Amino acid sequence: MSLSMSANRGELPPSVRQQLARFQQLQQTLNVILAERQRLEAELLEVKDALEALEKSPDDALVYKAVGPVLIQSSKQKLIEELNEKKELAETRLKLLEKQEQRTREQLDSLQKELRQMLSGSGQAPT
Repeated sequence: MSLSMSANRGELPPSVRQQLARFQQLQQTLNVILAERQRLEAELLEVKDALEALEKSPDDALVYKAVGPVLIQSSKQKLIEELNEKKELAETRLKLLEKQEQRTREQLDSLQKELRQMLSGSGQAPT
């Protein structure tokens, strides 16, 4: 049945084609959001692990940070401060992405219902 629908896509009213295009655009947006969220979650986990390792190390331990392909010696306290800033920024960005994901999912659900109505009733309300 979906094959005949896609074969007849050219016969769909312009309003339905427009809504289908919007639906596909929202799906792509959601995929981008999910990929970015996954990347941020991995970054956040890495930062938390680094902070935990630093917290456990002695205060006089030699610590290094990566700057491109080079490791540079730094103070433990300075690295902890930098990692905490990075953690806060990642958490903030993650919260924003989660809100964006929720809004996009809601829009997709709403549009999907609308499209089902349009396709089942040819977009006309029953009389």
